[in-house]
Amino acid sequence: HVVGQVDTGARQPAAFSEEDRRAVRRALTTGFFTRAAVRQANGKYLTLDSREEVYIHPSSVLMHRKPACVLFQELVNTSRLYIRELTVIEEAWLAELAPQHFDAAGGSGSF
Repeated sequence: HVVGQVDTGARQPAAFSEEDRRAVRRALTTGFFTRAAVRQANGKYLTLDSREEVYIHPSSVLMHRKPACVLFQELVNTSRLYIRELTVIEEAWLAELAPQHFDAAGGSGSF
């Protein structure tokens, strides 16, 4: 009797390339550009649609990374206004993918 690896039928997670991940983030930017927030010099983030100052939620893995630009899916109002469920994007994508809302010079636009 040979003892070997048991095939459980479980599939291994797919390995996505950096190019694949970038394509997904660009697609999310196209659909959710109104949910973008850009880090300001003071460390706070400014939502580009409502122009509100917000903070990354303390439970986020991005809390200490401080990315320059993110998409958020949720605003949480507690002692501060927090953004949660974040995706890191490149600010330049906003002007490229939603030019009707953002100027190419500064990235933040007029709504």
